[in-house]
Amino acid sequence: MKQLNIFLILTILISISCGKKEQKPLTEAEKPLFETVLAENDKVVKSLLTTEEVSPNISALLVSVDTLAAAKGGLESTAQEMKTALETAKSPDVKVSFVGFSKFSEILAETMKANGLQSGRNRFYCPMVKKTWVLSGQRIENPYAPDMRDCGDLIP
Repeated sequence: MKQLNIFLILTILISISCGKKEQKPLTEAEKPLFETVLAENDKVVKSLLTTEEVSPNISALLVSVDTLAAAKGGLESTAQEMKTALETAKSPDVKVSFVGFSKFSEILAETMKANGLQSGRNRFYCPMVKKTWVLSGQRIENPYAPDMRDCGDLIP
């Protein structure tokens, strides 16, 4: 019985390890490309801070994400996930657009943290609107709710 349990556990562990997709390493060429994505993200968030109920113009951000994906390094699959989220953010419906941009921001924040690529930027989350954003500095400036610009938390 004990041998059967060991065999089952080993089988499960082998199955899990074989099912994992091998992650490509982050290349040096990707770091400045990711920094460009971060800079374009900052521009989008800052523009949202000066407007109300308008879908963000993400065209330059999409170009920077495409360029990152084209580098074919360790961030290629992440860049594809970002692009998918940004496709939703292109919606003329502000609510749909904000959902897509928040999803993009979550992916961006996770990538920054996992790869040590913060560059002075932080992840923020507002529980009232249930949305995430990434921005330089530590000051809370909620881009999703003009009437609640100071609503949110810095997420480490």
